[in-house]
Amino acid sequence: MAEADHKILSAEIKLGSQYYFYMETQTALVVPDEDNCIVVYSSIQAPEYAQSTISRCLGIPEHNICVITRRVGGGFGGKAMKAIPKTDMKTTGGRHPMEVTYSVGFKEDGKITALHLDILINAGIGVDISPIIPLFMVGAIKKYDWGAFSFDIKVCRTNHSSKSAMRGPGEVQGTFISEAVIEHVASVLYMDVDSVSSKNLHTFNSLDFF
Repeated sequence: MAEADHKILSAEIKLGSQYYFYMETQTALVVPDEDNCIVVYSSIQAPEYAQSTISRCLGIPEHNICVITRRVGGGFGGKAMKAIPKTDMKTTGGRHPMEVTYSVGFKEDGKITALHLDILINAGIGVDISPIIPLFMVGAIKKYDWGAFSFDIKVCRTNHSSKSAMRGPGEVQGTFISEAVIEHVASVLYMDVDSVSSKNLHTFNSLDFF
């Protein structure tokens, strides 16, 4: 921040949740097989989850359960971790909401010298994939050379429904945050957004660092 000509301090971004809306509902057909085995035809995105859950419910080994997914029929993450027919929109949490506070320092020409992010992630009541969301977010945020880059990301347990994987989990939010910072800097300097964006693209040296 010390090198910056201008600073934006404690700006805020709030990101809401989004819900899956695939046209084909959850479907499954179970066919008993010989030797205490069953064959399950399911539209789930992650057959291994169906296999392990069925194994626990029926008390039979996982290798006795064959799960076949012929086609998903749209999923976007909604048919991955959770598979509850007819009640998806009521019980499945969707994308993780977030509250972001950022401070950014930048030069007169639009080159960003420092960025600090404080991010609160609403994970809902259950764990699901929430612990790995920060990893995906940071990967997306690092698309630009921010100079001195620091962040504090907290995954928060709340009384909301458990949030889950939804089409580019974490990466969508990380990309939005990056572009919001770039646009804010451009507006302060009365510069074109593309000019500020180009000014902060990575070089070979910065890629080695990031």
